[in-house]
Amino acid sequence: MSIPAHNAQTLLEKIQSLPTERIAEVEDFVDFLRQRAATQKSATGKDLDFPVDNLGPWPEGLSLRREDMYGDDGR
Repeated sequence: MSIPAHNAQTLLEKIQSLPTERIAEVEDFVDFLRQRAATQKSATGKDLDFPVDNLGPWPEGLSLRREDMYGDDGR
């Protein structure tokens, strides 16, 4: 992600004007935001690499209708 140079410069000047201990807090917060962004990206499934088991084709005539699996009593 890229931000315009004037915004980056303004942000840098604001950070440089802070006391040293506050700069450390800003750095921690930036690290937190980056970690949260990475976690959210992983939650979408795009970065996850789960093993896939191929169990072959569905059995012929398999019905996944509720009535066929559990009966006709409406439960």
